Amino acid sequence: MPRFYFHYRTDDQLIPDTDGSDLPDLEAAERNAASLAKAIVERAASTGGDTRLPRSIEITDAAGEELLYIVFWAGPKVGTGGDDEPVGVHTVH
Repeated sequence: MPRFYFHYRTDDQLIPDTDGSDLPDLEAAERNAASLAKAIVERAASTGGDTRLPRSIEITDAAGEELLYIVFWAGPKVGTGGDDEPVGVHTVH
């Protein structure tokens, strides 16, 4: 099973993932990164951080080759009712 690394980047710092995660394929790694992104934004919101700041997760393989780059932030809510859903995470391949 391949090992993927999820490096977290803000405007001013890079927090490298030195452990990585064994996942079956890049699609599973992308889902994992989306879950990490959601948790990061939720943590920022719960601690009073600015959720609108762009952040990214860079997925690399064991050789350090960049495979996928995910940019995320808490975007505006869509809809007009009280059950608005936030804009989802988008990836750049």
